[in-house]
Amino acid sequence: MRSAVLPAVLLPAAFLLPAGLIAQAPFFRSDSVMAITIRTDLRTIKRDRDTAEAPWRDGSLSWTGPDGERTVPVRLRTRGAFRLRHCDLPPLRLRFSDDSTRGTPFEDLRRPKLASYCMDRDEYEQNLLLEYTLYRVQQLFTPFSYPARLVRVTYQDAAGTGRAVVRYGFLTEDPARLAARLGGTPIETQGVRQNQLYRPSAVFLGLWEYFVGNTDWSVPGLHNVELFRIDSLVQPVAYDYDWSGAVNAPYARPDSRLGTRSVRDRVYRGVCLTVEDAEPVLARFEALRDSVAAVYRRTPDLDPRTVERTLSWYGEFYREIADRARFIRDQVRPTCFQ
Repeated sequence: MRSAVLPAVLLPAAFLLPAGLIAQAPFFRSDSVMAITIRTDLRTIKRDRDTAEAPWRDGSLSWTGPDGERTVPVRLRTRGAFRLRHCDLPPLRLRFSDDSTRGTPFEDLRRPKLASYCMDRDEYEQNLLLEYTLYRVQQLFTPFSYPARLVRVTYQDAAGTGRAVVRYGFLTEDPARLAARLGGTPIETQGVRQNQLYRPSAVFLGLWEYFVGNTDWSVPGLHNVELFRIDSLVQPVAYDYDWSGAVNAPYARPDSRLGTRSVRDRVYRGVCLTVEDAEPVLARFEALRDSVAAVYRRTPDLDPRTVERTLSWYGEFYREIADRARFIRDQVRPTCFQ
């Protein structure tokens, strides 16, 4: 699947596309898996559990290119919330210098996020592959999303202690790069309400999060949603899906206030909708159903049984939206935000 500049968006008028839209960095235009080696003080990084105080740690990133093995310096720091506290290896942010990556595949990446394994076990790696796939699926629907690329990472401790760990991870675009690409300005102040978003984007956001079974997000709290002001409009970009039903991680639990037992139980948390509001977006979900399935089936090493279970779970969504009026009445209106 190619994810460079998508030829179609959700609706012809649903998203404001700036005239100067910049293409994604070349790194994200490929869906091939890149093998990399990260060498750093892993023992120290694993102890950096406070994002407010976590320092940047020195390291190196190596890969094999057409001219043999290459290495560039990189700085790393921990990030995240739940995974930061509970995972063996917290999620990381990388920082490259422009000079060191010029002419390499990592040129223009600046400060990408690296989603790493949580526990060094196969079931957690499957969760990571499922979350990566969601980022790829999101790109089918909207250019207002973070591109992602799968990497096979060898983690080596710089002190030479412990064994190297080899696991999948994925890199996503730096928010500053996304803002520049979209011609927008990040909004970093909390308190923006969903009804203040560009209306078609707000409609999509709520339905997208419902589709993937994610309730772990908040526009006013800027929780797992980035906001960008583009001209006079506020555009949301959703991210971080490890607590979604589509990933169904073993540690994910729904908020007790929702009254559900599992993250697989969908709860709509978007703006209130009419059938007319929802129709073009829901029609787009139906039109892309086979494309969504194809993305899942092309994800390397994603267990085929997991793929089919996930697609079957999506089938519940498609059955719900078949009767648009009933869907709005039973699923949207009881829990929507004015």
